[in-house]
Formats: sequence, C-alpha cells, structure tokens
Amino acid sequence: MMKSKELTFALALILLIPAFLSGQEIRTISFNEWKKNVEIAGDTLLIFNFWATWCKPCIEELPSFEKANIEFQRNNVKIILVNLDFKSKVENTVIPFLKKHEIQSHVWRFTDADPNTWISQVNNEWSGAIPATAVFRQGKSVFFKEGKISEEELFTLIVDNIQ
Repeated sequence: MMKSKELTFALALILLIPAFLSGQEIRTISFNEWKKNVEIAGDTLLIFNFWATWCKPCIEELPSFEKANIEFQRNNVKIILVNLDFKSKVENTVIPFLKKHEIQSHVWRFTDADPNTWISQVNNEWSGAIPATAVFRQGKSVFFKEGKISEEELFTLIVDNIQ
C-alpha cells in the first residue's frame, strides 16, 4: 500500500509527464551548424520551410508540411520548420502558436541575427521573402521555391526525391 507522500509524488509525475511531452522544443543553431547538418545528412531528404507566425501564406501551408512529416517520416525524410519571427516573440507568440496548432515537425531558429548574411547561402535565388522551401540531399540543393508551396507540389517533390 502506498503512503500518502508516495501517492502524491506518483500522481504528480503522472500529471506532469504529458506537459513535458506536449511541449514543442525549438532548436536554436547557428547558420554554420545548419550548413553542417545539410552536409552530413547523406541520403536523408532535408526539407526546410522558412516561415513566421505573422506570414499568412506561411500559416496556410504549415498543415501540408505537418501532413508530409507524418506521411514520410519512415522514408528518410526530415521536415524542419525554420522560424523567422523576432527572438523577442518566441516565448509569447511562437511557442503558443506551435502548441495551439499541434506542430510536430522539428522547429529550428538561427542564432545569426542578420538573415542577409545567410539567405543567399541557402539559395542564391532567394530574395528573403517567405514562405520559402529549400530541399537538400547529400549536401546539394535539389529544390527551392520562394512563395507558398501546394500540398500536391510538396508531396510530388518528396516522392520524386526519396529512394
């Protein structure tokens, strides 16, 4: 028979575990770390979607990325949503947004304060407008689009590039 303190502790653990599991973690990395991730990914198809909570077309296409994340997670496909909101908005805007929309894809943020230093390195055709989608395999760009991507286009892109 459990004592009162043991029961209270066990109950607290049961109640707290879902809170930890449901929280969305945002990985913060430098652009140089991002480049290394692209280079060492091998045959994994890396799909980076650059977005922000204030960008209507970004928000409209997020469900397609979430659906693709679930559909292709066993196919050597990794979807990473790179958030471009201001750092000051992460705690009060970005994290609540991710929780509200139950975003399960990986979410990253760059520590580099000036996007103009890395935008052209993601793709030399990128003006910096969002949404933008960049796809890499074996360290090389296989697709880039500035602007909203349709679910059909995203799924076709993935199917055409998985092995």
